[in-house]
Amino acid sequence: LRTRAEQAVTAGTVPGLAIGIGTEGRTTFLEAFGHKQVEPAPTPARPDTVYDLASLTKALVTTLLAAQAVAEGKLDPATPVANLVPRFTGPGKDVVTVRHLLAHASGLPPFRPFWQSALEDPTGPAPAPGGVRQHILELCAADPLTYDPGTKSVYSDTGFILLGQILETVLEGRLDELARTRLFAPLGLPRLHFRPPDAPVGPPKDKIAPTERCPVRGRLIIGEVHDLNAWAMGGVAGHAGLFGSVDDVAALASAICRSQRATNPSPKVLPSEVLRTFFRPAGVPGSTWRLGWDGPAAAGSLAGERLAKTAIGHLAFTGCSLWIDLQRETFVVILTNRVHPVVRDDPAWKALRPALMDAALEAVGY
Repeated sequence: LRTRAEQAVTAGTVPGLAIGIGTEGRTTFLEAFGHKQVEPAPTPARPDTVYDLASLTKALVTTLLAAQAVAEGKLDPATPVANLVPRFTGPGKDVVTVRHLLAHASGLPPFRPFWQSALEDPTGPAPAPGGVRQHILELCAADPLTYDPGTKSVYSDTGFILLGQILETVLEGRLDELARTRLFAPLGLPRLHFRPPDAPVGPPKDKIAPTERCPVRGRLIIGEVHDLNAWAMGGVAGHAGLFGSVDDVAALASAICRSQRATNPSPKVLPSEVLRTFFRPAGVPGSTWRLGWDGPAAAGSLAGERLAKTAIGHLAFTGCSLWIDLQRETFVVILTNRVHPVVRDDPAWKALRPALMDAALEAVGY
């Protein structure tokens, strides 16, 4: 595993990376390799380096908060989205449910550059969560469906942006504060956080791995969310915006593993019975999706060939990933900023993900 990681750094496939592995619900391996950045000057990666977790936000914030809301009787996955988002109207939308959003089976498209029509000056500082954020939420709600709900799964940022809005309504708070008070603080995970301009002081920028030299914002992105829609929303969204270090992501994965035991030490934070229903396949034809989590593909999975097909996980565009075998209480966290200093479509990167997963699982005798 160390050799593969070091070779990837030497080859320039990634600037650096941090890897955490857990067995029996506890972290057994935690190391960093290479650099957290190569521009403007090379700086070593460390186990406490903070990365932009991008779409891991969907699994580690939005989905876990949705499970809490269901456990508390504040949200029913069968509820039509139109009952919770007033502007969610249009052909076919009356049958779309919260469950469809969680399973990426709502009929909504994968992505729209909503920031283009919502943000006047993308080269300026990050906007505070306010009017621009509300405008993007309205654009998401008005987006027309592109296929019949429930017939297939099409990974959708738009759906999870709306899920974030729904959770803010039913749990009565902004998503970053809900995540902090309901998830991260109770579990003792200080480096998992959002970074809106009005947030309390978080980890300093010199602890954060930068992402790309953004052609839209005209600068190297450090401490601002990489995703432009999330950035335009003030850094707080249901699909992206979470930052964290490998040790805290590993600790959260450990807590998720422990939540499945007969005696759950934190039922309010990670409600066992509800999460078990979230972790089962959603039943969408031809789909590996659970509710808010994915599963390994039958062949050619980016989770590698060793991991059980019953496992759950999620990928992120910035290069991060988390996979968990709940039955064996085994997990692998890989954090990297493969988009630094520029975004590339690199076959070597696509091959690296499953190779690291297989090496990690072999290393702990999986």
